[in-house]
Amino acid sequence: MRGTMTKGQTADANSLQQLSGYLICLSGIDGTGKTTLAMKLKGELDSLGVRCKYEWFRNARLLSLPFLALCYLTGFAEMTTIKGKRAGVYYFYKSKPVAYVWLWISAIDMLIVSVWKIKLPLWRGKTVVADRYVIDGLVDLMGDTGITDLNNYAFKLMLRLIEHSLVAVLMVDEEESLRRKDDSISLTYLTERRELYLSVARQLHIPVLDAKPSIEVVWSNLINILHTQIAQAPRHQS
Repeated sequence: MRGTMTKGQTADANSLQQLSGYLICLSGIDGTGKTTLAMKLKGELDSLGVRCKYEWFRNARLLSLPFLALCYLTGFAEMTTIKGKRAGVYYFYKSKPVAYVWLWISAIDMLIVSVWKIKLPLWRGKTVVADRYVIDGLVDLMGDTGITDLNNYAFKLMLRLIEHSLVAVLMVDEEESLRRKDDSISLTYLTERRELYLSVARQLHIPVLDAKPSIEVVWSNLINILHTQIAQAPRHQS
């Protein structure tokens, strides 16, 4: 939106105000512009007087911290340096019991942390723009544990957190992702994650947004996707 309000922009403002009170989730692999779009969305809503909270939500850690420490000691996780940055690499898929324990305590942590980071602001009437959230958590858990069945009860509990919310998965190819954000583990890692995102989006009927064009084009397409979801489902805050 430009600095001076015109007749055309009034329509844009009205369109954006319809997003008030919703949980808006932007998900996808690295380098798709999620943070840029999420911050732009918050800024636009703030300028219209819409009470809005931006939340970068990843790696909710409470109950899982002691278990994660144990996994580092037993070889199911390790720290590595990727282009000067320290990052954890997980191998929970090597043991079915370890994988299921990690899945459940991670799901419980997400449920707990979501109460004050996501649910409480919604109950207070705020719009919440989540940069990564449940879909990203699902994909991370799938990649780390090898458990990919969305009928798993832990996954179902997590998905209840985004019922009636507005969700979009942003996607670029793995080569473009690596070009934009070169601190990813590897091209193979990005390929695996990209396939998981697309599989989850397909199974849950979540729209996938091509994030390769210019930010202006992606922004316009994102707003259209969000409004399509509003038209298809009634507002509900939980």
